[in-house]
Amino acid sequence: MQFIGNAEKMTSTTISESGPILKVSHLYLSFDLDLQRGHTIRDVFVNLLSNPLQSVLGRQEVHPVLEDICFELNVGEKVALIGENGSGKTSLCRCVAGMIKPQQGTITRRGDIQAIFSTASAIHFPLTGRENAYLLGELIFPHLAKSELTEVIEEALEFSELGKFLEAPFYTYSRGMQARLFLSVVTAQPTELLILDEVYDGADEFFQVKMQDRMNKVIEKSGAVLFISHNAELVSEVCNRAIVLNDKKVIYDGRNVGKGLALYKSLHSGGYKTGHP
Repeated sequence: MQFIGNAEKMTSTTISESGPILKVSHLYLSFDLDLQRGHTIRDVFVNLLSNPLQSVLGRQEVHPVLEDICFELNVGEKVALIGENGSGKTSLCRCVAGMIKPQQGTITRRGDIQAIFSTASAIHFPLTGRENAYLLGELIFPHLAKSELTEVIEEALEFSELGKFLEAPFYTYSRGMQARLFLSVVTAQPTELLILDEVYDGADEFFQVKMQDRMNKVIEKSGAVLFISHNAELVSEVCNRAIVLNDKKVIYDGRNVGKGLALYKSLHSGGYKTGHP
């Protein structure tokens, strides 16, 4: 997976080489709010007639999301990415996964990457649960031979305990059933770099307990992990390092996960002071 251009370049090498699995250097990301608004053709036409010069030459409104983000991720590190909603956690992970191209900075990674952002990713609602599971498997495990993929997916389907519902259209699934199918598949194989963004969203409590052991094994066997969750207990159990984002910047990066969580809590009460994490 590569980004091409002057602003940002991503490279990929084999996991056997020395050095960090992931290196993010001076990353800057912003969103064009004018594009996000989704103007209609009528809006564009009216603006062009009423303010032709401003419509052509006017400056676009830009919203900075991340500024000068720098960190490395090495084999064995399970990093909690912590911050309030809107702090840029998911955007950062999407940059790392190659889904968003930042305006500045470099992202260098080696080995395979598996990013899990939503329990509805790559889902086709008219297809059955089984059909969706195989499509998802082909997407996230492209290196597996057909026979290997079949073995992996069938194990995941059995783990999901969806039984006869596997042959039902996905649109008939409850939110909890959707989460069961998705989580069972995406946790079937470890990878060099694993990104988990609020992966338990929608899963029922019983299945979360069952899934926890499976998820822990995948995390343990993966080379390195970026983990986004608002569950402090889960973060403390899974992670051995914390990165805290606030006001578009990294304000803490260290192995004291408890300190990172305490800093995150202080953001809500206004106790954080710039320069004193």
